[in-house]
Order: sequence, then structure tokens, then C-alpha cells
Amino acid sequence: MQVVLKSAKKDDANLAREIHHHRQFIHPHIARLYEVIVTEELVWLVLEYCPGDELYNYLLQHGALEPSKVQRIFTQLVGAVSYVHNKSCVHRDLKLENILLDKHGDVKLVDFGFTREYEGKSNYLQTWCGTICYSAPEMLKGEKYAGEKVDVWSLGIILYALLVGELPFDEDDENVTKMKILKEEPKYPENFPAQAKELCSALLSKRPILRPTLADILQNPWLSEHAPRQQETLKLQQPAPFSTELEKEVLHRMRGAGVDIDMVIENVLAQRCDALAGWWALLLEKEERKAKRKERKRKEKEAEAKSLRRVAIRRPHALLHPRKTSTDGAPAVVLPATPTSSSFPSNIRVVRTGGLSVTTEGNSAFGAVPPPSPGFPSGLVFAKRKRSPFKGPMLNVNSSNSPSAPVNNWRRTSDGNASRSHSVQGRRSGEIMGITEEEEEEDEEDVEEVEDFSAAALREGEFVEESPKEPVTPPPKG
Repeated sequence: MQVVLKSAKKDDANLAREIHHHRQFIHPHIARLYEVIVTEELVWLVLEYCPGDELYNYLLQHGALEPSKVQRIFTQLVGAVSYVHNKSCVHRDLKLENILLDKHGDVKLVDFGFTREYEGKSNYLQTWCGTICYSAPEMLKGEKYAGEKVDVWSLGIILYALLVGELPFDEDDENVTKMKILKEEPKYPENFPAQAKELCSALLSKRPILRPTLADILQNPWLSEHAPRQQETLKLQQPAPFSTELEKEVLHRMRGAGVDIDMVIENVLAQRCDALAGWWALLLEKEERKAKRKERKRKEKEAEAKSLRRVAIRRPHALLHPRKTSTDGAPAVVLPATPTSSSFPSNIRVVRTGGLSVTTEGNSAFGAVPPPSPGFPSGLVFAKRKRSPFKGPMLNVNSSNSPSAPVNNWRRTSDGNASRSHSVQGRRSGEIMGITEEEEEEDEEDVEEVEDFSAAALREGEFVEESPKEPVTPPPKG
């Protein structure tokens, strides 16, 4: 896993507060703080790595974003801020520079240096902090303010910037910027979405009491596609530490690596951002991602199998392939491959007593055909198998009007012996399809020899015929 290091001077007044708050925030859209390293002059924060860069730089490169993308990003940001507020804290420095994007383009909120505990709506804050062009009017006036409402104002500024590509109030002169925030309304371009304009206007209301709550924002129709996921995330209760099976498994692995897990448990419960706690968090996140990938693949396989079963039930006529025909014009028979783990050595062939036969045109390309054994009808299952997810032999047979048609497509090998391998051509879903001689094209890399064979694997009506193995000629001496 990759991490990023953020340094700060020891005498930074906001550093202790940032560490105190950030270490307790565990949310999908808040960058994780893993460890704090203290040196002689600096303090280093080991943070979750987000390769997507700051949202500010992203806007500089791409300009205004598509409304559909803004809906996703903004909803994730509202979910992260709602989580912070549910922890009785306010961020007070929401801006594009403090919003990162991970490799999937998802939001990661950072920088909690101005975060402050906030005890209910009756308690107000008075300290001015943050960035002027994101600051609420009441904060610029020096009035006491509700922490939740100033965060909502900043969200309105960010929403406008994402859709327009620039801030609504941003002048070179800070005093001019302040005056515009206090007295002017944002200028919306004509292509600004109507529902988004209504939401943005409410967020940027000059009167704090008229601004919606974060819960109201997530219920806005313009965010209805992505809001339910954020609402479900906010409802989830964080399990007690070391209570899940995955956490117990990670602890067991750490113990096997010689780590003092008692010390790990103590440090994690005390919310210490040291090396042990950071290692624990990184290992746990890695295992969680592996478990999610495994579950996702399992669901994909189940969905694929269900789809195949549904097609097989609804389209039984698919057993006759409409595009392939035998030499006499009859449709080629398509047989499903029978999954089996049985294998066939080189001197074994299995003879089926059914009426199925294989026909091709001419013998010149294949040489003479070995006669079948007395008492055994023609029709044969070959001892090479195509690599397939079904792990079974894949056979090529053509239908014929004559059940007793001779088996005439044995192929001569380089040493003059007849090869048992019928042409194999891969078909999806493990199908077995008859093809004519002109269509035959065998790829030796797609065929694998087998070693073990058990006669118990034979089906009803099949027999085993064994030919004598060829003597091994010793190399000439000298």
C-alpha cells in the first residue's frame, strides 16, 4: 500500500487539534490518518495516498465538470461532512484544496486543522478561520456563528465552482471579495442546471437560518441517484474494535509474524497514532479490499451462471447450430461437454456404442484409417481435451444420415503413426461442434495431453480399447 507524508512544525498551533480529530474519523470519503512520526523539528503525518490530486488542480486542468460527475462528487462530500457533524465537530475550512480524489475518482476530505467540537445548535462559535472566498457572511462580519451553517455555505461555494469552473466570489483584492460575499448574489450561467441552481441558491443564502441542513441536502431531488448510498453509510454503526472475524484473522497473522498483539490492541483502543496502530490499520484495510474483491467476483460468477441457465431453459433449440452443417446439408449437432476429471493415456481409446459417427471428405489429408476392433461399432471419444473452464473433454462430431459411416479422419503424425486426436476448435460454453474438413484448424497450444485414466469414469455404452504401446528404441551407442 502507498501512503503520503505531510509535515508540520512542532509549534504549529493547529497541529495537535488536527491529529486529535483526524485520528478518530473513519469514513470512506475521509483520508485515513495512519501514523504520526515526531522528529526533532517536524511532525510527520502518515496519510492515505490519493493519486487523483486536489480537486482544485483537477478543475484547473479540466474546467467545469459534467453535472452527472458533480452530482457524484458533491454527494460524497456532503456525506463526509455529515459524518464529521455527527461526531459533534465542524470542519470550518472546506475548500477545493482540501478535497482529494483517489484512483477511482472518489472524494477524500483532508486537513482538519480548524476542526472544532460543536455542542448542539444553541452553542455558537466566534473565531474567524478558513479562506475568505469560502467564508460565510456572518463569519466575515465578526458575529457569532453556528458551525454547521458555515460548513453549508462553503459547500454551496464548492458546488458552484464544480459546475461553473470558477469561484462565485474571488477577486484579487480581499476587501472587494468580502463586499461581494456580503451584498451580491452569485451570477449563474445559462447552462447551469435548474435543480442545481435551486440547491446552490439555498446553500448560499445570506441568512444562516434559511440554509438547509445536511440531511435536507441529501434528500434533494438533484442528488437522488447517489444520496441513498451516503445515507446508508451514515447509518452504519462502527463495530467494537477486534470483534469481527477479519480483525481476529489479522491479529492472528500479526502474532505469527512475532508482533506483540497485546500492545497492538492497547494502542488501537487508546487511539495512538504510532507504528503498531498504523500497521494494524493498513493490514486491516488491505484484507478488507481483498474480501470485497472476492465477494464481487463470486457475485459475478453467480450472475453469469444464472444467465447461462436461463438461456438454456428458454432456448432448447440452440442444440442445433444454425450456421454449421455437415457435408450432406444436415445441421451440425452441438453437444454440451460433459465435465469430467478423467484422463486418457496414449494407448487407450474409448469406443461409444451409439449410432453417432464422424464423416469428412476424402482420406488424402489424413492417411489410412485404422479399422475399429471387431464387435465395436464406430464412433469414438478422443483422448485429447481442450482447455476449458469445465475441465472436461471437448469433442468435434458431425451428424450424418448414415449411422454406420466410417471413421475416416484419423491423422498421420510425423512418424507415420495414426494420431488419435480429432480436430479441436474452441467453442464458448464448452460446446462440442461438428465441423467439416475444410473448416478444420487445430492449434496445438490449445490442446493438452492427459496422463491418468480411470475406467470407472466411463459412461453407459462405452468400452475401453487398448493398443500395444510402441517399443522404445534405445539410442545408438558410440
